[in-house]
Amino acid sequence: MNKFAFLFLVFLLLFGSCKHAGFTNTETLLARVHDSYLYASNLEGLVPAGVSASDSLAICRNYVDNWIKSQLILSHAEKNLTEPQKDFTRQLEDYRKSLIIYKYESELIRQSLDTVISDDEIEKYYQANQQNYKLNDNIVQVVFASVSIDSPKSDRIKSLVESDLQEDRDSLEFYCLRYAEDYGILDEEWIVFDELLSRVPISTDKPESYLSKNKFVELKTENELYYIHFLDFMLTESISPLAMELNKIKSIILNMRKKMLIKAMKQEIQEQALQNNDFEYY
Repeated sequence: MNKFAFLFLVFLLLFGSCKHAGFTNTETLLARVHDSYLYASNLEGLVPAGVSASDSLAICRNYVDNWIKSQLILSHAEKNLTEPQKDFTRQLEDYRKSLIIYKYESELIRQSLDTVISDDEIEKYYQANQQNYKLNDNIVQVVFASVSIDSPKSDRIKSLVESDLQEDRDSLEFYCLRYAEDYGILDEEWIVFDELLSRVPISTDKPESYLSKNKFVELKTENELYYIHFLDFMLTESISPLAMELNKIKSIILNMRKKMLIKAMKQEIQEQALQNNDFEYY
């Protein structure tokens, strides 16, 4: 028996096989508020797959309760408002028109928008708008690893963390996957310094000075050894590196293209209509 058939029988037991006089619909009636009726079929598809029978029943019962409350309030509101107050013809028509225009614009964007953004375009935008990309945090490029204090590969991992060779970074990945408690090879991306501090036990109340004076740091706790190699850093109020702003800039450029595409479409439609004498002012 599928879930809906089961719910159908449950509601059959709860509410009975109610039929309203004058209706030929033989569906199971779940609730009534004045002249509005809720049937079992209205709940089909309400319950997600994998939900238990008891939870399914609770979801459906909650839906029925909310439907009754909503219908009661709606009925009360309709009785207490004047006909002009209940007339939403103009608002509904305006909303319909807005939806149609929005749908058309969305289809135009889907079919016509050029989503390929060159590196030169990104760089040009970044250089022209650097005043918008000041850092709110200190950021670092870093390679680090933490290992158990009794790890047989701690010395090897330390030497790999200290190294600036790319082939050693590849080796470090190999060793860290097997022996490290935690690690990060952030040599091509940036991380906020405070985020790094949540993973390594560096303690400083002067991060600017600390980053300026330390390139490689080795720390020891009761159970772990930490090796941290700072490759680069940028301080608060510096201009954020392009790598950190890449996705934002791509999104901005795409939004600009969308606006230009829609503006051009509107201009073309208006010019064509003017040529065809499709509109005039009175």
